[in-house]
Amino acid sequence: MNILYDRLKKTFFHEEESIKTFGFAKNSFLLSSKDSNQCYTFTVSTRENRPAIPLIGIVSSKEGRSKYRGNFELFRSIQLDVEQAGGICFVFSPQDVIGDSIGGIMYNHVLNKWVKCLFPVPNVIYNRVPSRHAEQNQSYERLLQFIKKHKIPFFNPHFFNKWEIYELLSKNEGLKIYLPQTELVTDEASFTRFLTTHQKVYVKHSLASQGKGIRLIEIDPNGGILCKSIKKMERFVSISRLHQTYREWFTDHQWILQEAVPCKTLHDHRYDFRILVLHTGEDFRLIGIGVRMSQRQEVTTHVPTGGKIISLKEVADTKTKKEISRIVQTCGEELSKSFGYVGEFSIDLAPREQGGFVLFEINSKPMSFDEIDIEAKRRQQLVRTFLTLSAENSEG
Repeated sequence: MNILYDRLKKTFFHEEESIKTFGFAKNSFLLSSKDSNQCYTFTVSTRENRPAIPLIGIVSSKEGRSKYRGNFELFRSIQLDVEQAGGICFVFSPQDVIGDSIGGIMYNHVLNKWVKCLFPVPNVIYNRVPSRHAEQNQSYERLLQFIKKHKIPFFNPHFFNKWEIYELLSKNEGLKIYLPQTELVTDEASFTRFLTTHQKVYVKHSLASQGKGIRLIEIDPNGGILCKSIKKMERFVSISRLHQTYREWFTDHQWILQEAVPCKTLHDHRYDFRILVLHTGEDFRLIGIGVRMSQRQEVTTHVPTGGKIISLKEVADTKTKKEISRIVQTCGEELSKSFGYVGEFSIDLAPREQGGFVLFEINSKPMSFDEIDIEAKRRQQLVRTFLTLSAENSEG
């Protein structure tokens, strides 16, 4: 069916049978009208057993007054999938909340461009705000108040803090065995003690992602210090010289030390699993596992920094997948207890050299996977979950 948006009246309507009324969004209705002047047209698949048309909001961020930021290829794909499933999907920023309405944009296939519309309260909001900075302002706080007021399921409430996630998971006996020894960097003495104990450690910022700022520190056989980053390797004659060079580690209490656990290798390069997890509306589902192997440097396996994609079949059997599935479920349950509804996350996991796994970190708002099949499954499950939650959240 065609759904039209009147640009002058700023309302959505349909032009099917004149007496037909559809439930629309959280607590609105879609009435019939034949007045199609000055309108945008959107085509939505109809479902006989679904009298309501769910409205899904994707919140991103905005530069200035009109330039939106985010992964628009993903947004457009999700919108198309939602329309084919019988719903409407739009993109907005926290600044676009106006009373009990939200300004935003939808991709119009007829005009082949994004167009501005005014929307009622959505059934579900998918958080794709691309930076921590954008989550730390008054507009974002007002959005959270709007969500709380209307009791809207909110995918991905915020970015995760590495130290907070470690503290959370370490309280679970079933997950504790997978965690590398980790400490918050507080002072030079504790840093020295941790490095001396483990001989090889990672230094990471609690709020960083994609390997930004990470260092691999190692004490060599002569007592010198090797400090490796993604781009370079430094040598220091002592730990105190290392401290002097990286004073920022000891100032803002946002850096962590993590034991560098010996992990399995393939062709003399270490590899790890990038695991994508989504909630179905009822429980957590493992969507896909991508495998990344280091190449040019051994600090990270991220593809943008020279990592290589390899097949899961090369490094995992059925037993491995079953254990990963158990880890996924337990992590999801722990995250939900602390953060409320968590619709999506990814896990960085690697096989230990001596057996078992090491869980490096959990990330909210996962980046796009390079594997086409995983991204397709991701969008399909996202839409199914959106519709499941919408059916449960159709009225205020």
